[in-house]
Amino acid sequence: MNPFLRFLSRSLTGEGKLFVGDPDHELFNSPGGLQKSIDGGVVASVAGVMPAPQAYITVVSGALAITGITVPYPGFAGTICYIPTGAFTWTVATNIALAGTAVVGKALFFTYLPSTGKWYPSYTA
Repeated sequence: MNPFLRFLSRSLTGEGKLFVGDPDHELFNSPGGLQKSIDGGVVASVAGVMPAPQAYITVVSGALAITGITVPYPGFAGTICYIPTGAFTWTVATNIALAGTAVVGKALFFTYLPSTGKWYPSYTA
């Protein structure tokens, strides 16, 4: 099967995996490993370290200062997406590389790089 069509069919079934070429070589597996959805629902911002995301996309409510994000699983490297419904902030206190403020309704992507142990935001304000 064409790799793009394989991706589409698996996306529609909620497997949340992107394949290029052979399906045994996954380039991305949504956070949480075996979850069946890319939508993680709503999580409130915390004054501290956010819990590990359970899906690729998570709606984040509230306006508290996030000091870090728990890595979803050992060996994770990749990107997660927060959809802010409140203007929460994030700091560099633990494992986020740059501080910033969420823009309500604007997707915020954090990319985790294991070699630095840091999450890198797609924007800072």
